[in-house]
Amino acid sequence: MRTHLALTAVGLAAFGLATIGVFTAFAAASANTVKPDAAAGKTESVQCALCHGSDGMSVATNIPNLAGQNYEYLIQQLIAFKEGTRRSGVMNEMVRPMPLAVLRNVAAYFSTIRIAVNTDKAKK
Repeated sequence: MRTHLALTAVGLAAFGLATIGVFTAFAAASANTVKPDAAAGKTESVQCALCHGSDGMSVATNIPNLAGQNYEYLIQQLIAFKEGTRRSGVMNEMVRPMPLAVLRNVAAYFSTIRIAVNTDKAKK
């Protein structure tokens, strides 16, 4: 199946319908059948907590909260940072050396954190 995906990506790129980087990132996130381990992701996300908080709630307003984010969104963004197709000096350097399995675990961990919205506070 991976050979088929690679050939399809090359064929699509030749016709200008997709780029190899985007297709490869999508295929890597979706084709891997190993289920991510959220418990391992909690341990592996220690460095993330410095900015994004141990509970996924960021320490500053200019840093996004990760708690409760959709898994597919998180893994796509992490892969984009890793490949350099999404630019952020800090994030590119943080995730570039991380294996895909670690990124999947970290995304799984943050996506499993449940958040509560205080609607009373929002109404004021």
